Amino acid sequence: MQTISVNRSATADALPPSVMRALPYRLSDEIRRTTSPARIEEIRMRADRRCSLVVSGRNVMLETVLDRAELSAVLEGMCQGSLYAFSDTINQGYISLPDGVRVGVCGRAGCEGDRIIGIYEVSSLSVRIPHRSRPQGEEICRLLHGFDRTCGVLVYSPPGIGKTTLLRSVAVMLSSGAWSDNASPLRTVVIDTRGELAFASEGRDLCLDVLSGYPRRRGIEIATRCLNAEVIICDEIGDYEEAMSLVASHNCGVPLIASAHAGSVEQLLSRTGLRLLHEAKIFGAYVGIKRDGRGGFVYDVCHRRSDM
Repeated sequence: MQTISVNRSATADALPPSVMRALPYRLSDEIRRTTSPARIEEIRMRADRRCSLVVSGRNVMLETVLDRAELSAVLEGMCQGSLYAFSDTINQGYISLPDGVRVGVCGRAGCEGDRIIGIYEVSSLSVRIPHRSRPQGEEICRLLHGFDRTCGVLVYSPPGIGKTTLLRSVAVMLSSGAWSDNASPLRTVVIDTRGELAFASEGRDLCLDVLSGYPRRRGIEIATRCLNAEVIICDEIGDYEEAMSLVASHNCGVPLIASAHAGSVEQLLSRTGLRLLHEAKIFGAYVGIKRDGRGGFVYDVCHRRSDM
């Protein structure tokens, strides 16, 4: 097991306009008076309860309280007045806004069997705010290079630690060759299912293709068969059917860099889909990330072993 510390920081940009336009003034005003936008990771609104922020990993309670009607108005504003246009993802528990913003949606679900057909009486909204960070992820790039691109890398941690931020930076580094003085750009395809993984990936010199809004399973197939990818990057894997697609892409010689929710390698491998990927030797290393308390990351790198 190897431990590496990496710096992490964000710019002092204002909150995204798509968020600020939809918030009631008394809430946006209190947010401005409470902390710098650069430190806000999440804005949480719950019906008839105090709103709160996640700031540098800590919950900060605000005084503003919104009722259900106000929450519904916020959601409608974020959807630009057309909830129907966002109904498919709302039924999956979220909406995607510009600038990589994802909003979790909670309410009363209407179901047909196991299928959710609508969300009613919105009870809470959780707005995840992405931030630009200085380049990071060289260790992930070095691991991929060390495997001669025959195996990929799986990044894991509990939710909210920074997996998506890390993968964004890795995508830029690999597609530009910026991770090493001697590296060449790789044809990198990002499967951005929820519209947040490709945030801050601008640049004319990037050898980068983004499949935005594609289901991971379908996106991986397209990246492999149609885009001639040299590396595929996607977020939050673990589904068994997705795992089957990943095995197929690996058989075509395309390495994968991905993330999954887990607190340990043991937890990862206890999940059926991820165990299938392990047995198919998809990943050469499992990389756990934690915050180091100083705005950086600590990486725990576990190389794959046949006896795991």
